[in-house]
Amino acid sequence: MNRSKDERLTDIVMGDAVLQLLKKKRPVTNSALLDKLRLMASVEPDAGRQKALSRAMAEVKNNMQSSTQDSMALKDTNNVTHIFRNRDNTGKDTQH
Repeated sequence: MNRSKDERLTDIVMGDAVLQLLKKKRPVTNSALLDKLRLMASVEPDAGRQKALSRAMAEVKNNMQSSTQDSMALKDTNNVTHIFRNRDNTGKDTQH
């Protein structure tokens, strides 16, 4: 709810990129989204939207890196990031 103007603009440009992919019936993958954001940034004249596109690209890159590390980061409605890691099932590292 208390998201900054910059964060909201980042969400908007990310949503615009996703919608453009969906309209062209392309799969929404991290790499496709990153390519679309790069294309949008290359033609964007507004400095504020340029910064938002850079932040959106950084988020996608961060998501791509965390996906390869057997973990997942999800933001809840309060913009709190929760990180879930894939662990083996031996139970030796489990703390209760």
